[in-house]
Amino acid sequence: MMKLEILVNDVEGTIADWHAAIEFAGQKLLEKGYITPEYIQACLEREKTYPTGLLMANGQGIAIPHADYTLVKTNSISIVRFDKGVVFGQMEDADLTVECSIMFNLAFATSDQHMSVLRRLFTLFQDISFIESCRNLKTHEVGKYVEEMLIAS
Repeated sequence: MMKLEILVNDVEGTIADWHAAIEFAGQKLLEKGYITPEYIQACLEREKTYPTGLLMANGQGIAIPHADYTLVKTNSISIVRFDKGVVFGQMEDADLTVECSIMFNLAFATSDQHMSVLRRLFTLFQDISFIESCRNLKTHEVGKYVEEMLIAS
């Protein structure tokens, strides 16, 4: 498994929209120097055309915004848990929306790494207990849990 930095933040109260949610998550990555400043804008542009909201079998919504790997310095994921759901366009049908309670902003330095982690996350997202653990664990426990689950999957 590649070296991976995982940041976890909780948003209490309301975040305006998917645009603000992506900026919030990206800012956390930028503060650590894991991405270039352009990465956030690239995520926003991509989300307009190719939304990343997923409606899971249990009715939970998850968003997985990401952008061009050339704008990434360090493999990282910015996980944001929302107190109140944020509406994203659905990946399967851009005309539909899904209210997301958690977001995984993915930033990987190569296309292969990105696809590898994305495949593993999709598998994990099918497991209701994984999503519930990501929602319910203490903030400082989530990163370690996600990393362990990615390695195990």
